[in-house]
Amino acid sequence: MYKVLLVDDEELELIGIQKLIPWGELDMEVASACNDAFTALDYLQNHKVDVLVSDIKMPIMSGLELASKALRFSPDLKIVFVSGYEDFQYAKQAISMNASGYVLKPDHDNELTAALSGVRDSLKQEQGQFQLEQSLQQSMVYLKNELLGRCLEGAGDQGTVLALIEQFGLGRYTGSLCVAVAEVDDMNWRIASYSEEERKCLSEKIFNTLFQKCHEAGINKYCKLYPQRLAIVLDDQDELKLLEDMITCIGESYPLTLTIGLGGYVGKLDQLQLSYNQACKALSAKMFQGKGKIICFSPARESVHENAFNIDSTVDTLFAAMSNYELVQIVDCMEELFLHVKNIDSQAAIHNYSLYIISKLDVYLTALNENLFSILRRDRHVIEMLFKFETIDDIHSWLRKIIFEISELFHNKKLRKNIKLIREIESYIVERLHKNITLKEVANAFSFSPNYLGYLFKEETDENFSDYITRKRMDIAKNLLKDTSLKVYEVADRIGCGSLAHFSKLFKDNTGMTPGDYRKRS
Repeated sequence: MYKVLLVDDEELELIGIQKLIPWGELDMEVASACNDAFTALDYLQNHKVDVLVSDIKMPIMSGLELASKALRFSPDLKIVFVSGYEDFQYAKQAISMNASGYVLKPDHDNELTAALSGVRDSLKQEQGQFQLEQSLQQSMVYLKNELLGRCLEGAGDQGTVLALIEQFGLGRYTGSLCVAVAEVDDMNWRIASYSEEERKCLSEKIFNTLFQKCHEAGINKYCKLYPQRLAIVLDDQDELKLLEDMITCIGESYPLTLTIGLGGYVGKLDQLQLSYNQACKALSAKMFQGKGKIICFSPARESVHENAFNIDSTVDTLFAAMSNYELVQIVDCMEELFLHVKNIDSQAAIHNYSLYIISKLDVYLTALNENLFSILRRDRHVIEMLFKFETIDDIHSWLRKIIFEISELFHNKKLRKNIKLIREIESYIVERLHKNITLKEVANAFSFSPNYLGYLFKEETDENFSDYITRKRMDIAKNLLKDTSLKVYEVADRIGCGSLAHFSKLFKDNTGMTPGDYRKRS
């Protein structure tokens, strides 16, 4: 509903407009009615109003003066003037103020309704246009982000990507260009006590701060690539001060730090992928060099950067082995991880490296809706243990113990979960053995695919689903055959076998004798 403010110094006229105009049909409501322009102006300054309906001739401040003042702080306000004077000067001034309507008293009800109807249509059109512009603006932001991200990562048809970048306002760039990749450090485990909504809100605030810093520096070549990373294209060495300001601002304003990897300079836009890859490699080296700083890529230290990249791959393999309870693989991965730091003589670098693995572990567990500290049943002071160890071997043993402990907990949890599920499935099957029950039917009942349920059933019971059904049916059939009042075909029907011949074959295959012979022996 659009908000309307009525202004008229004649009380009866004011009441008449409120009562006689079909406001609801116009998608409008009277927000307030004022007897003088001063009261109306005060209301307009403190409330959102879409339409002003005002008498033109009022004492001290006229409706024209009121409208003129109101438009200064509310330029989108729609104005309809009501006047008892057929004076061309009034109409002329109303037109100059772009008034939406000019209605004469006293027979103005229909005219006013028609004028307000036009105002409503105009408001709806403007609102639709505004929403369209907002949608297009958001789409452009997304498109620029997507295009720059594709350019940096070398994805898709690079010729098309670069052409679109130029077309959509990112421009043609040559000269000294480099890529900086900023990453918020330890966002998961440092703020693990925050709720999901609080973490999301904090992340948005941090990135809005980074976006604002870019805008203030006149930089529009940036894109958010991952939940914790922002890539920025710099084209002047003076802009490196921006990166230092970002690190300082985040460290002082939020309970987290920012680390930035900086790639080398290239000469063209289509070479940015090289600088981006170097920035990512430099950033990965923070496990050795620490956080909250700018780490520049150096060809002389490229082996360190490559090691960092290889470490990420080993860490991923380690976590997969941990989830699958592959203990030998866990040992192998841990040995490989700590082989990288055997020759490092900096205690701080070793601590950074170990914290990096713990941080990656926490991110991995969070993605599984698990919490590192809840799983270990320890508080966050467990991390302080890391700084008490005096040798790499001590840290290695400590981390390996944690990984083993988590793997064991996962394994036991999975066993408990699967056993409970299989028991429920078995109960479901037994209750329906008198029907022609199928794997597909059971899978649908438990929201699994037939293939996966068949695999899970075999994995947990060491028996195929169909063999289990047959065995349970034969067990029931044996008991029923002992009751001589039941015909053999009635037994077959009670266990869901469609025909006597089929039942007889199944029974003989499983017991070595026909149903009749079994009954005689029993």
